[in-house]
Amino acid sequence: MCAIEFSCYAVCSSGGFQMNRRAHIGTILMVFGALLLVGVSWYSFYGFKEDIKSLDANIRSLSVEVRDTRNIILRYMRTFILESIEKSKDSNNFEETFKIKFKELTASEMNKDYFQKPIEKSFEDVRDKVFAKIVDGKFNVLADERESYVLSIKDLSFSVNTRTNEQSVSSIDYNFNIYSKFNKSEIEYLDIT
Repeated sequence: MCAIEFSCYAVCSSGGFQMNRRAHIGTILMVFGALLLVGVSWYSFYGFKEDIKSLDANIRSLSVEVRDTRNIILRYMRTFILESIEKSKDSNNFEETFKIKFKELTASEMNKDYFQKPIEKSFEDVRDKVFAKIVDGKFNVLADERESYVLSIKDLSFSVNTRTNEQSVSSIDYNFNIYSKFNKSEIEYLDIT
């Protein structure tokens, strides 16, 4: 017998060598265990990849919805502010007249027919949370030293939901503030932060 084969043999009581079969069983079990781990790893990687694709689609859908709703809010705010400026610019008390006209325009926009139709949940939140806060007068208009005014509407939010299948629903609550700086003729700054 050669020295290389010595590890698989044990010395018997009679002084000869006998084959140690337990070493082969352990080796075989390690090989099958390694193959099992490789198979489980491949399966989990494949399954995880599919989960990432659906999660990525959900996040993309939610972010597009948030962006679109944010743009709708900015468009309405720009319209409300410009029309309020136009209706208030000849007033003796511009700041107070602006507040009244801003609330009136928002209230009239909330009562239009297209708000009575079934609408998406996110825009329903805009109507119920953002426009309602304006109608309730929960905003500030402050004059600065250069005949400019700062409009701030704080602690606003809306929710966006997306459904990928019957069991999976993803949702984002978007919290924000609206700030605008304007004078008696134009909007200098308008943004959602």
